[in-house]
Amino acid sequence: MAFYTDISLVYDDLFPVSPEQRALFVSLMDDGGARSVVDCGCGTGSQLQSFAVAGLSCFGFDPDPSLVAIARRKLAAYPKTRVETGSFADLTGLVPFPSDLLMCLGNSLVHVPQDEASRFFADAGGALSRSGTLLLQILNYERLLREGVTELPMICASEGTVEFRRKYDWEGDRRLLFRTSLRFAGPDEPRIARNEIPLYPVYPEELWEMLANAGFGDIRFYGDFARSEFSPGSEALVCLARKA
Repeated sequence: MAFYTDISLVYDDLFPVSPEQRALFVSLMDDGGARSVVDCGCGTGSQLQSFAVAGLSCFGFDPDPSLVAIARRKLAAYPKTRVETGSFADLTGLVPFPSDLLMCLGNSLVHVPQDEASRFFADAGGALSRSGTLLLQILNYERLLREGVTELPMICASEGTVEFRRKYDWEGDRRLLFRTSLRFAGPDEPRIARNEIPLYPVYPEELWEMLANAGFGDIRFYGDFARSEFSPGSEALVCLARKA
């Protein structure tokens, strides 16, 4: 838990909401007609804030109490917004209203085994309003596996005083160890917080099948939040799917 307390303090610097994300959110409100949104694995609530500012009914949850505390402070000014502590398995019990849009961003899905991910999609369908939309973002693990990627690019934040290193230790194609190192520059010596958690890759074809089996239609894959065409070489997999 100490690692997550540390990373929560610099989370928004490490993972800022991009202009492409904001533009997609606006499109989902203006063109997609979303008036209520649920963010599964909401982190510090930055993505949810884009919708709260627009007056939507918003609900977010995350398993880490440190991130939830920051999200609550950030979103306290919006009376139609609530954030709770919880995991994917808690979705049906947590969500207080059928939502027009359900999000799962930041590569959150692969933190649970594949069978739990499949159940999450089934629960997500039940938490969405009629013809509601699911927005999902993970890494393109098919590319990472094919190319044998064992390290992701380092992220620097806070004017270079924070460095976040990320390494993959593959244990076959269904599980990997995600090893991270968070380095804070100090006046004397740097402080380093390390963490190791398992991840459970979901591949594009497998993801499509999970969504279809959960009752989603009009499934569209993109290579980024700007909705570029998805290809085998895409770094990310961004998915929009509509409840059938």
